Parts: sequence; C-alpha cells; structure tokens
Amino acid sequence: MAVEEALEELAAASANFGFLLPLEPLLLVYGAGAEADAHDRPKRSLAQARQFAEVLTAESVRLLGPESVDSAADGPVHRALTELLRSSDPGPGSEAGPDDRSRARRLVRHCFDLGVWYFRLRTGVRDALSFVPPAEWDDAPASSPHRQVAVWEPVTDLTTWVALLDEYVTVLRRTFDRRTPAETVTRASLKARSALLEAEWRVAELLTEAGWTVRDDSDAPNELPVRGVAMRGTAQPDGAAGPDYVLRVDGQPVGTVAVRPRSEDLRAAMARTFEAGTPSTASAERRMTYIYATDGVRVLFRNGDDPELRPREVFTFHQPDTVARWLREAATDPQAPTFQGRVRHRLPDLGDDGYPQDSLWSVQYEAVRAFESSLRQGKRRAMAQIAVGGGRMVTAVTAAHRLLRYARARRILFLVDRVELENQALATFAAYSGPGDNGRKFTESYRVERLGPDAVPSQGVVVSTVPRLHNALSTGNPASGVRYRPDLPPESFDLVIADNCHRSVSPRWRALFDYFDAPVLGLTATPTDRALEVFQGNLVSSYTFEQAVADGRAVDVTIYRIGDLPTRPERAADTLEEEFDLDVEEPLGHRRSVVSGKALHAALRAFKEGLPSMFPERARLGSGDVALPKTVVYAANDQHADEVVDAVRAVFGQGPGFCQKVTLKGGSPYRLLSQFRNTVELRIIVVVDLLTGTDIAPVECLLFLRDVKSSYRFFQMLAVGTRPIASAELRAVTPGASAKTQCVVVDPVDVARHHAGQPSTTRKRGRGKDADEAPAPAAAATVDDAEVMELWRSFLRAGNDPAQEVITDTGGLAEGDVRRLRSWAESLARPPHGLTAERIWSAYERAGVTVSDHRRPRAPKGPVDLLALARYEAGLEPRPRPYRDQVFDRLDAWIDHQERRGRSFDSDQVWWMEHIADCTAAGGHFAVASLDAVPFTLRGGTSGFLRTFGEQDAVQLLDELRSVLA
Repeated sequence: MAVEEALEELAAASANFGFLLPLEPLLLVYGAGAEADAHDRPKRSLAQARQFAEVLTAESVRLLGPESVDSAADGPVHRALTELLRSSDPGPGSEAGPDDRSRARRLVRHCFDLGVWYFRLRTGVRDALSFVPPAEWDDAPASSPHRQVAVWEPVTDLTTWVALLDEYVTVLRRTFDRRTPAETVTRASLKARSALLEAEWRVAELLTEAGWTVRDDSDAPNELPVRGVAMRGTAQPDGAAGPDYVLRVDGQPVGTVAVRPRSEDLRAAMARTFEAGTPSTASAERRMTYIYATDGVRVLFRNGDDPELRPREVFTFHQPDTVARWLREAATDPQAPTFQGRVRHRLPDLGDDGYPQDSLWSVQYEAVRAFESSLRQGKRRAMAQIAVGGGRMVTAVTAAHRLLRYARARRILFLVDRVELENQALATFAAYSGPGDNGRKFTESYRVERLGPDAVPSQGVVVSTVPRLHNALSTGNPASGVRYRPDLPPESFDLVIADNCHRSVSPRWRALFDYFDAPVLGLTATPTDRALEVFQGNLVSSYTFEQAVADGRAVDVTIYRIGDLPTRPERAADTLEEEFDLDVEEPLGHRRSVVSGKALHAALRAFKEGLPSMFPERARLGSGDVALPKTVVYAANDQHADEVVDAVRAVFGQGPGFCQKVTLKGGSPYRLLSQFRNTVELRIIVVVDLLTGTDIAPVECLLFLRDVKSSYRFFQMLAVGTRPIASAELRAVTPGASAKTQCVVVDPVDVARHHAGQPSTTRKRGRGKDADEAPAPAAAATVDDAEVMELWRSFLRAGNDPAQEVITDTGGLAEGDVRRLRSWAESLARPPHGLTAERIWSAYERAGVTVSDHRRPRAPKGPVDLLALARYEAGLEPRPRPYRDQVFDRLDAWIDHQERRGRSFDSDQVWWMEHIADCTAAGGHFAVASLDAVPFTLRGGTSGFLRTFGEQDAVQLLDELRSVLA
C-alpha cells in the first residue's frame, strides 16, 4: 500500500491525532503511536511522546524562529514540551505497572494539546477539538466515539497501522529535516498568532483550575451536568467576533471572557462593549454581568452590578459557586446587589446607627469614618496611621462589626504578624459589644476563629498570622510563592484587615494582598514609603506618636547616650528571629555595630550607674540608688544575646531570675514575656527582634547593643517602651516607682543618629553637637492640657507645697531642699492627682507659658522644674524656665568670667564641667561621689578629674562649680 494511503488509514483509526495529517505526518505517526501503546506498552508510548515533542520543537523553531524557544520559556507550550522531552527511553521488557500507564496517558494528552496548538497556529482556525479517551482507558466513557473521517475503505485497528508505518518513519523524518525555515512575513504573522494561542491555553488552564468546565461551542450545553461551564466561542454568522468564552452557571449565560495576547492593553479591551449571545444563537444577544479580559497572566474583572463599573485586577477567575451566590444576592436585594453596593446604600454613617461617639476615642472614631468613606468611593486600598496607644485593635473590630451587620459582609480576614497579637485580636473580638446588640458580645453574633488547615468557615471573621496564611497559600513551600487554593479562593473574603501592615507589604508577603479579591484596610503606627505605595497613597487618617504623647496615650522618648565605647562590626545573621521585620533599609548580611566583650561590660556598668540621672525623681538622696526599671536589651543575634545575658548577671550581681533571653529559639517565649510583664523578679530581658509590636507596658528602658539601619524598625522597637501604665500597676512590678513619664533609650552605639526627629525624641545632653538644634514648634494647648494645669493649681491651693522658704528663696538649693522637692513630687504622682513633673510642664509648654533656650535640647522635667512652676503661680517669676537652662546659663556666665580674668579651658576640661552641670541639672545638686559614676568613669572617675585640672586646683574648682551651679 502507498505511504499516503497508509497515513490516511492511520488518521482515520486515531481518535485524537488524525487532524494532524495535512500539516505534519510525523506528528500523526508519533502521536497515534503514543496513543496506541499507552495501555499495553506504556514505556514505548513514552518514547513515542518524546519523539512527538522533538518534531514539534523543531517545527516551532522553523516557523517562529530560534528566539521563540526562550521567549515562551514560562508558557504552557514550553512546559508541556519540556515534560515530553524528559520522558524516559524505553527500558528492558517488563510488565507495565499502573504508574507507567498513568504517566503515559497524561503525556498522550499533552501530545494532543500540543497538536491542537500546532493546528491552530498553522491554520488560524479557532474551532476547539476535544480529547477522546480510547476505549481501553479507565476514564473512557462506555461508548467511546471516534472522530469521523471519510476514507476509501473500512478502518483497521490503530495498532496495526502504527506497526505498518514503522518502516516509513525514517523516510518521513528525512523529508521533515529537509524543510526550510518559514519566510519572514509568514513568521511575523505566526508569532502574533502564537502569542494569542499561548494566552488561550493559559486561560483554559485558569478556568479549569477555578472549577469551570471548558467546552466547545459545538457541545450541547444542556447535556452537561455541571454548575459552571466555559463555552469556547466562535465567529458569529453575521461575521461579528463573539466572546472567546461565554460563562454559564446552571445553564444560564452570565459572563464573558475576552482573551488577548500579552502585548495588548487589557483595559482598552475591557473598555469595549462586550455583548454575547448564547453559544447556539447569535441573535439572542444580552449584556453579560460578569466581564473578564485576560492575557493568561493578568486577569481584569468588571462586575456589572457594582455601583461604579471599574475594572479591577484579580488573581484568577471566580469560582462558579461564587458567581451563583452573587446571582442569588442580586436577586434578593436588587438595589444593592453587591458588597460594594451594600456598603454604599446599606451602611449608615458612623453615629447615625446609634453608636455614641464617646464610646470610641476620637482617633478611632475618625479612622473608622474615613475608611468607610473611602470604601463607599470604591477604593480598594486604604491605610490608617494610628500610633502605639491609639487603639488599632478596637478600630479594626469596630469596622468589621459594622460591615458584618449592615453591609452583610460574608467573611472578613484579620491579619496580624505573630501569635501573641493573634491572641490579643481574638480577645478583643470576644470582649467587643456593638450598639444595638443588646449587650451580646461580638462572638455571640458572629463566628470568630483562627485560620486552620481545613476550609475557612462559612461566615464571620478569620484571624491569622501572616506567615501561617502565606504557608497555606504556598502549599507548605514558602519559596514557591502564592498559589491558587480551591478551598481558599481569592474571593473567600469581602474585606482584609492587616494590622501592622508596614510589615505585611514586604516583597515576601505582599502577594497575599494581590491574591484576595477584597478591599484591604491597613493599620500601622509607622506608614513606610513601601506601604504607602502598596496602598496606592490612600492614607485616610493619621494619628502620630507626637499626638499620642500629647494625649497621654504614650510616653515620650529620652535618648541617654553612652559615648567613647568601641564597637565591632558584625554581619547580620542569615536568619533573624522575625523574618518579616526585614525591609530594604536593612538587607540580610549588612554590617552593623555591635557592643560586646569589654565594651559590653562597660556599657552595662554605665547603664547601672546612670540610673539616678535617668530617673532623678526616684533617686534616694545620699545613696543615689534607683530600683532598676523593666528593661529590654536589643542584641544582634542569638549568640550575642547569650553573651549579653551572662554579662548582665555579672555586672548586676544577680542570678538567672533577674535576666533572661527571650527569643524564638529560647523556648517558651510567651511564658517568659508574661513573667516579665507581671512579676518583680525578672527585670531584664534580652531579645533580637521578637518584641516589636508587643504590649509590655511596664518597660521603661531600652538598651541598644546593636545598630539598626531601618528607621521604621527602630521606631517599632521604641514602641515597646512607650505604652503608658497606671501608677499602681507600675509600682506592683517596679517598687519605688511613682509614675511612668518617659521611655529611656540607652544608646552606646549611637543608633539614634540615623533617626533624629522621629518620633519626638529628647536628648539628655548639655552643650555640644545637639546644642544648635531648634525645638519643634509647640502644639496648641488642648482641653486635656487645661485640665492638667487646673489640677496642678488646685494641688497648690490645697497647701500641698514644699516649705515656703524653698519657693521664695532665690539662692541655691541645699540637699535638704532637693529631698523635700522629691517627696513633694512623689505625693503629686499619687492618686487622686496622678500628675508628674513632665506632664505638667508639657501642658504649660504647649500653652505657651514657659520659655526655653532654643540652643539646648529639651530634657525630661523633674521635681526641681516644678519649683519654677510653683514660683510662677505664686507671681514670683514672669516666665518659668527649665532648671537645666538655668544651670547651664550659670555655667556659661562663670566660664566667661574666668576667661575675662585670663583663665582658659581646653576641650577636655570643658567636657568635665558640662557633665557636672548636667548631673546638677538632673538631680538638683552634685555629690562628689558622682565622680566615680557614669559618665565620669568613662574618663577615669575621680582620678581622671584630678589629672585633668591638677590635684591642687581640682578640689577648689569643684567646690566653686557646685556653689555656682546649684
């Protein structure tokens, strides 16, 4: 028999590859051979499949050019060809196993799909061809139909024809190899067609993955027992181009899909009017509700029921069950058929629903209102800045409650960055009771639970950490990125709320926001540039750290520098304790300054000896002792943390219960944090990055033994110590404390040099490089400030003042005077007044009553500063001035007087005098014993002072300075 006749018989016998005969006979032979051998001789089938791929790869290069192989490396055609080319060579004869058969059958389907792609590429015909499983396959229907091909004599068995053509394969291959490349014009046209075919293949995969059954236009839709069908369209009888796919749900057409090559503008494609008829009748046209435009990578979606028809990019197609639910909701409420419509028409303004404004803090009230306004406008991303202490959790829960109740949100995702904050969120939801709920708690009306390994609940709130969600969407392999998960599809949530969103938008995690087809509300205390970019610059409200301090919801930060300590550079660990704290400003592997060895012990001694100047109100006169505040030490890595723990215990002479390392590797971190928060014994914890964002209100000191390059991470670290705490609660864990008025940052590595000015940080230092810094403009006095000033005045009117001679005497303060002032300040800090010198002075400062020297940085106020305010209220001073300004004015005047008399001082001597003035300003007097404490011990203590000024003049100079400065 002639070869041509044998090929025609083979084409007729093959149910799936006969259509390739007019285009390339070799593809027919290898495809039909793989099909015939898949059941009984799967290894031979695999070899045939590989040869099919070799021929098609060579044909692709001939038609499209060599560069086409690289340009389509990430496409479905390339993936299918690669899998075929990797199929094994036929091995020694052995009995075929089920795994071999399964693989052979899968690769036969790949051959068929590639053959359809090649057919469309060569002919331009869009008619779809369906794969027909051979009768002996397990998944073949009971009566497996063959594609009908007219031949001149009856069809013989497929295997027989494959065997007969074996001897001709060599001749066919030789003829194939002699084919010349396509002409340039033809190649350009084929490349354009290939791009569209790649897109169509991708789209079919995406539709199938989302649960749609992809069918040909010629299939009878009413006979398909499935909910969602994507019908491939064809050209209409009138010549007009129809949609590439028509989506049917329960037999009814509901949407269309337009497929475009990757080079085409999808938004322009969607801007056109999409009208589609039913697949069988072009004249029965109707406008579809759900419109998609895609290139197989990007998917744009427009819901015709939304109030504003804005296309938005989605991760993939919505599932048929989702579309069916949307149709039911639209039928139930035609005026507000979608979630966005219900937000606009069913969500009342905050306050109109009976929600009393005073039940929320003003910052919370305004943040919820601003977010809802943004949501009504159809904006998909919104960010609210709420500083530590502003109540981000309550803000988020309030927004979720209102959207569940009024906008009938089906499910809301609440994202946090660690397990402890997840527990706090669950507790906040459980304790929340909204207006109109008759006292019922949130969890009594709506389901609230953690994201688990199974499908998410049908409705309510799902709380998850960012890593857990990412792990769920990356199938346990974080390196693989976010992938489609059928039981957690992109349309799972109506709203995503991300707490501490500045971390979630890192390159590793931000894909979570792009995965879900839902508006996102981000809450953060520090809105980074990257976060603003992800949230499209839509910062709907802002409550800064400075405002929180002014409102008493946070305490200000004081920088206590310890200079002249050597540091060593060390590379950051390859894996930090908190991976999602990383950002572009501090990449892995950068070199940072670390305090260790002898310098570490010196820094700890300086910290211990400097406590009286940090907390002058607590220093016992004469002894200089101050109870160690709760302190967090930031180490560079886990090994450094171990070194720090040993050094702390040695310097303070304490055992294991005094200082502990708290890291993810240390075991029981949350138990140790609870112990640190609630007991007296554990005074210091050493961490790497674990505590950023954790609420431990008793913390008053932060010690940085490593540099931090990122400003945003630095301020998150500071936030650990800026939360206020009731005086009684503070005294319960820190005996001797009266009130928390500041967070002291002990800074031996000068980390604050990167981040000056944010937030409003003050510096405990006299004249020097900070002396020329102008103070920030005073904020306007608030009602709260007026109340503070009135409480202070009532305290004075009640006779609560030190001895009258202390107020009226304009001379220096004696040690007894300072002792009385400290006792006076302690009584003021106790109930019912609960005021501190810092809080009172700040109120007067914002009211414009006080006057400060702009050449000197602002410092925390102590008992001696209260004396200036008492004199002002008694009419003895026109404008109260900080005690530190007065001390340094006296020092400046004394130095000028000495210079006019011909006596000069070098820079080292000026250093000693300035620091003596600094100690005098902090404590009200200067004790000689202080020369053997920080910061003087850094320059030799008493011996260093004597060497600097000479033993004969040093004692006289010190006595004169103490008299002049007091």
